[in-house]
Formats: sequence, C-alpha cells, structure tokens
Amino acid sequence: MKISEQQFDYVYNEYAKELYNIAYGYTLNREDSIDIMQNAYVVLLESNKKFESNEHIKYFLIRVTINESIDLLKSAYKKKVVKDNDILVKFPEIKKEELPYDLSLIVNNLPEKYKTIIVLYYYDDMKIKDISNVLRISESAVKKRLERARNLIKEIIERDYKHD
Repeated sequence: MKISEQQFDYVYNEYAKELYNIAYGYTLNREDSIDIMQNAYVVLLESNKKFESNEHIKYFLIRVTINESIDLLKSAYKKKVVKDNDILVKFPEIKKEELPYDLSLIVNNLPEKYKTIIVLYYYDDMKIKDISNVLRISESAVKKRLERARNLIKEIIERDYKHD
C-alpha cells in the first residue's frame, strides 16, 4: 500500500461523501455512485503517486471520480438521462413542479467541460479555487466556463421553453 492505513482511513472518512455526491451529480443512481466512489479509492490504493498532503489526495480522488463518472455515462449500456433537479436546491423559491422544463436534463446534455463545472459548483458546492485545482485549469478558466455554461442553459431554456 502506497499510503498508510491510517491515512487511507482518514481520507476515506473525510472525502467519501463528497466523492459520492460528485458521482451522483453525474449518474443520479445510488448504486453507480457507490461503485464509482469505491473505484476511486481502489485507484488511490494502486497508485504509485507520492502525495504532498491530504488535500492533494482529495483532488486526485475527485479527478478519478469525475473520470469514472464520465466513463460510465459514455458506456454503451448507460444513457445520459438525468431524473431529478437537485440543482434547484440552490433556489428554494422555485418549485420543481412549477418549471416547464427539467433543469437536470438540460445540464446533463451540456458539453462535458461545462457539465463538469456545473456539477462541481452547484451539486457539490465546490469553490472556484477548488474546481481549478481539481481540473488543473486556472480560476479564470473555471469562471469563464461557469459563465458559458449558465449562458448555454439560459439560451436552451429561452429557445426551447419560450412562452408567447
């Protein structure tokens, strides 16, 4: 084992819920999310990487979780269909039933680089700086992608759900 048992126990207890939430943000399936989370920890255990801190381990696990989630969604037996609107938790004044569209379905159909930003920012409540570290892009790139993702969502809603 490349990391100590004590360190593994710590990072498992500390980050498991967050990894599960990230995977769930992609798959919206409990079992798939648990499998993805566990796979991320297996990759960690099999990794030869030397980690400077637990924070680096966290970013490594998040990156693996994102990649595993994307791989699962791209697999032949899975469809990219989102079944709920968890993102609406951020906007409690909006009732899910009142919307003429499924926001999660819209997010799910965004290009991967925008979907990833939305999932990490809204579903997992990650800060811009943390997203930047996980995705290995600048903070300004994260902000720009977040802005473009929001604009895409807005355009889709205006185009497809416009009421006259």
